[in-house]
Amino acid sequence: MIRSMTGFARHESAHPQGILSWEIRAVNHRFLDIQFRLPDAMRALEMRFREVIRLQVERGRIDATLKLQWSLDKTGALQCDEVRLKALLAVVERIEILSPFSHSAPSLDCLLTYPGIIKDVEMEVTQIEAEAVRALEQGLASLNDSRQREGDALKHAIIERLHKVEALAKEVGLRQPELLQRQQAKLLERLQQSPVQGDAQRLEQELVFWAQKVDNSEEVDRLLAHVAEVRRILQQSGSVGKTLDFMMQELNREANTMASKSLDSQVSKATVDLKVLIEQMREQVQNIE
Repeated sequence: MIRSMTGFARHESAHPQGILSWEIRAVNHRFLDIQFRLPDAMRALEMRFREVIRLQVERGRIDATLKLQWSLDKTGALQCDEVRLKALLAVVERIEILSPFSHSAPSLDCLLTYPGIIKDVEMEVTQIEAEAVRALEQGLASLNDSRQREGDALKHAIIERLHKVEALAKEVGLRQPELLQRQQAKLLERLQQSPVQGDAQRLEQELVFWAQKVDNSEEVDRLLAHVAEVRRILQQSGSVGKTLDFMMQELNREANTMASKSLDSQVSKATVDLKVLIEQMREQVQNIE
């Protein structure tokens, strides 16, 4: 089954160490592009998270944000780096001895704000790694469910247009014999009215050449074959967006060739409608993984 490249999922998971919350956004992209926003304590796990996403997503830009709220009994404790504080006080005392200027002792506020003196109790990330990975996998499952639903809608929209493309191509194909006979009759009539009498064999060759030049039968056959191939691809699973995009180019190529050969207003209108339908499908295909 095909999937859209766009989607959103949020998954929250409770753990004795705290609450993990993943937000995952997916948008269109030619390749797989993964971007993270992680708490500092979890940055070492980025490569692990990246591999988890690669197993679930084949194409698109993924923005994954992890928020971590530590439990109160874990975050309530603070640590004082006594070694750093003693070193700082020793430096202050030394400056007092060496400085010729009068000065006052550093305030408690000044000591507390000095970098590294007071810090949160460091948490053991390995204790929460497994839960973070599990939460990410569950969030990706929700994301893929939403992408699958949108993919089903895209597939339905493309199939509707494929029916119309097929009908228009068959309509053009049915008109070809009549159009060729009519144009050949007109050409013969003009030649007969001409005062210059030509070689009969040469005239027949010219008529055959002209008929081949304006005949859309091959384009009609290829259009119908491409339509059948697109239907087959839509039944596949995995990443098919690039293949479908290529097929849209091929469909458009045949429609343009058909338009260049058209000698009839109805066929010209049909080729315009074909190109509109193909462009609509191409826009939908841009969203498919």
